[in-house]
Amino acid sequence: MDKYGGSAEEAFKAVRAEIVKVAEAAAKGNLAEVDAADLGEAVRWKIAFLYQDRSSPTVLPFFKGEYLNLLLEEPESNLSNAHVKLMKGLGRKRLLDYADVLWDKLKPILDEMVTPQKARAFLESSAQYHSMHSASDKVFGYQSGNGNPMVLASKGKRTVLYMSPFHRERRLTRDGMNVERCEADQIKNREIFAYSSMFDLNKPFLEFTPNTMSELVKACEMYADSRLLEQHQINQSDKRMANTGPKQQAALNTILYGPPGTGKTYATTELAVKIAEPEEYERIDRTKSGTDRRQAIKNIYEQLVSDKRVAFTTFHQSFSYEDFIEGIRAKPTSDNGGLLYEVEDGIFKSMAYRTDKTVSTEQGLGLSAAPTIWKISIGRRSETELRQRYIDAGEARIGWNSTGDLKLDLDDRSDEERSYWNSLSYKNHATINNFAEDMQVGDVLLCLKDATKVQAIGIVASDYFFDNTVDALNGAAYAHGRKVNWLLTDIEFDILPINDQTRMVQQTVYPLTRISWDDLVNELGRQGFSLTSTHSPLAESKTKPNYVLIIDEINRGNISRIFGELITLLEPDKRKGGADEKSVILPYSKEPFSVPANLYVIGTMNTADKSLVQLDLALRRRFEFTEVMPESQLLDDVEVHGVSIGQLLEVINGRIEVLLDRDYLIGHSYFLPLKQPGIHLEATLASIFRNKLIPMLQEYFFSDWEKIGWVLNDIDKAWEHRFIQLQQEKTQLNSLFSTKIAEDLQDRRYRINPDAFLKPESYQGIMIKAV
Repeated sequence: MDKYGGSAEEAFKAVRAEIVKVAEAAAKGNLAEVDAADLGEAVRWKIAFLYQDRSSPTVLPFFKGEYLNLLLEEPESNLSNAHVKLMKGLGRKRLLDYADVLWDKLKPILDEMVTPQKARAFLESSAQYHSMHSASDKVFGYQSGNGNPMVLASKGKRTVLYMSPFHRERRLTRDGMNVERCEADQIKNREIFAYSSMFDLNKPFLEFTPNTMSELVKACEMYADSRLLEQHQINQSDKRMANTGPKQQAALNTILYGPPGTGKTYATTELAVKIAEPEEYERIDRTKSGTDRRQAIKNIYEQLVSDKRVAFTTFHQSFSYEDFIEGIRAKPTSDNGGLLYEVEDGIFKSMAYRTDKTVSTEQGLGLSAAPTIWKISIGRRSETELRQRYIDAGEARIGWNSTGDLKLDLDDRSDEERSYWNSLSYKNHATINNFAEDMQVGDVLLCLKDATKVQAIGIVASDYFFDNTVDALNGAAYAHGRKVNWLLTDIEFDILPINDQTRMVQQTVYPLTRISWDDLVNELGRQGFSLTSTHSPLAESKTKPNYVLIIDEINRGNISRIFGELITLLEPDKRKGGADEKSVILPYSKEPFSVPANLYVIGTMNTADKSLVQLDLALRRRFEFTEVMPESQLLDDVEVHGVSIGQLLEVINGRIEVLLDRDYLIGHSYFLPLKQPGIHLEATLASIFRNKLIPMLQEYFFSDWEKIGWVLNDIDKAWEHRFIQLQQEKTQLNSLFSTKIAEDLQDRRYRINPDAFLKPESYQGIMIKAV
């Protein structure tokens, strides 16, 4: 207080005088006087921006000298000069439009700027480094997977990494990076010696000062993979090994739980990629950061969805076993206008079958990653010559020649071909479409000899084609075809053991959903039919790729009704190949079903809808739970109306936790739009409060307006700054009720004050009594 006077009253007068001086100077365009004011840098320039002559502006909405100088070729010590130089580019543009242009130039510079916080975030999220105990809140130790030590510290305003000399360090200096060797006694920050056991203090250190995040990432990646010039003693190596255990494998069944807006669904994208493509995930983790990293993760996720290795669904109150596992669905038939009832797979069964049939090795046969096994009959049972002719030609063909080329739309075919197609039954349409459209290159064909025996096994090698040289009425030749790499021919392979002892039906082409490629090859070997060693999936053992099913809002569904008897099969030891493998017979298809060991299930649950305590016990026993809570620190660098949004969220959540509990906190993601470049901060914050925060508080507190006001600290604010107001313009109660009733009533009607959302004091007042 001595700076501005000996008492609070004197200090108030002195500060007020400085504020008035800045406002008047800004209005006159006297920026030198603004620069000389005895107020904090950001405060005086924010006042100057607000009170400048708007018809002839001289001050940009950038209040940190660091930002202004980053936009200049030659830095200025006086910010008044910096504003003058930059305002020369205003021209005829609106001030805020020009500020957006400057921000677009500034943002990539800021993104690349190195700070201790950014460096620490990168190292602690990297799969290549392990965090050691923290010596202080300014110095942090790390070790790479092969034991290379590193300490992160600050040197003035710069971020510094201390490393041991390594074989590839010259590449850093060759690339223009700021790397110097120094002895231990030259290091002024003595806190780094809390990690002295990691280094040989008789050897020099490398002091690396990165200029950009790209430099930091490149250097850290290079150091992690390099051999040190001077290795530690054996006892130090043993200490490292104690801190570098194996990487934790993701649980097969995981639920991310927490209040709304904490990024649970957002996190499933990252977790799914980490499970499905771990090596690619680690590469991205090492080489990218920020928005580039997130975009790379998202690109892989979208490719996994396209490849059907990741699927997403949302549970709700009407979601059922029939949607999730299998059910009976009615489909219209084209021949008589009736209905055909078929078993249709749900998302979990489809995903499990697709996972199970994934090929575990590279055989060089042209197999797809997850081939469907198809039954095909080429000709009638007695037409052995026709069947053999097509097998010898490396083809599979079916009849119905008069339909014409199925690659053409029906409207583009001849009248005779359309008429013939329309005369066929629904089952015939399904068979033809199976062959022409649903079958894919890399799928497997089992060509039948009779209802229980397979004559030939092959891999589909081409897309569908139509042979125009075949006469439509020629029953001795077929026009619809595909090229096939026939692996085994002239065999009599019994299909019953791997088809649940079920005989083949008359339909010409249909998928055998019970059978996977590995099942087929194993049974072939058991019956004495051997593919060549290069074809055997046992010849080159590789891990099957992982598949991921994401279930959003898993707690909103009726778990017992959705999973049914399959809830037990989710347990790791009950899955296929587990120590206590189990299978069940499904109720509609009567097929045996088990859950593959490489199918991961990720659920999310909103604790504001249902807490963990209320969750189905059968589900709780079979899933691991990861709490995802609000991260208000992600908003610490956002300031609106002079209020830190990170601190604002922390205070609001503290009050909610006291009045309700931690299941009802407000997630940070609701405020993330404030971090987007080019947005109007004040208007965006108003929209968040008006359209998201207050409606959520209404739901949480069942429209108890008084408690909502407590959360927003309205009780300590001036009337016009309160978000929730007890109506002052009271309608006379006796005009609504009889006098006897009105006398006993207290008018407690509340309203939302629309004017409060754009007033700085409304937000500043939330913090008044925060601890």
